[in-house]
Amino acid sequence: MQAGLALLCLAYVLSQFFRAFLAVLSGVLGQDIGAAPDDLAFASGMWFLSFAAMQLPVGWALDHAGPRRTAALLLLLGGGGGAALFAAATGPLHVSIAMFLIGIGCSPVLMASYYIFARQYPPARFATLAALMLGVGSAGNLVASYPTALAVDLFGWRQTLAGLAVVSVVVAAGIFLTVADPDKPEGEHKGSVLD
Repeated sequence: MQAGLALLCLAYVLSQFFRAFLAVLSGVLGQDIGAAPDDLAFASGMWFLSFAAMQLPVGWALDHAGPRRTAALLLLLGGGGGAALFAAATGPLHVSIAMFLIGIGCSPVLMASYYIFARQYPPARFATLAALMLGVGSAGNLVASYPTALAVDLFGWRQTLAGLAVVSVVVAAGIFLTVADPDKPEGEHKGSVLD
C-alpha cells in the first residue's frame, strides 16, 4: 500500500508539472510549430477544462471501479497518450488536443489519493496526509520551470515530451500493480441506481 501511495504522489507531481510546464515551451513551440501565445493560452485552458469536466465521472469511477483502475487507466491513456501526441505535434491544434488529454489523465490522481486516505486511515490523519500530498505535489511546479528548460536545451522539446509520456506510462503501470483498492464500508451495497 505504501508503494502505491508513493506512486500516486509521484503521479500528482506529474499532474502539477503538466499544469504549469507550457510557459517554458512557449518560445520553442512558437519557432517550431507556429504556436502563438494565444494558442498556448487556449491549450492551457484545455487542460483545466478537461480536468474540471472529469471530476464527476472520476467520482463515479472511484466508487464503482476503485482508485487503482481509475487512476491507472486515465493516467495511462490521458497522460501517456497526451504527452506522446504533444511530442509529435505539428501545429497548435495538436498541442490543444494533447493538453485536453493530459488534463483527463491528471484528473483522478489527487481524488484517488483522498479516496484511499478517507477509507483506509483514521479521520484524524486525513488532513495530515492530504497536506503531505499537496506539499510533495508542489514539486511538480518547480520541475516545470528550470529543469524543463534545461531538458529542452539538452534534448529538445519533442524528446522531453516523449520522455514524459514514458514516465506517465510507467507511473500508471506502477499504480495499477501496487495500489490496493480500499474495502467497501460495512452496509454499503455493491449496486446502486447508477449501475
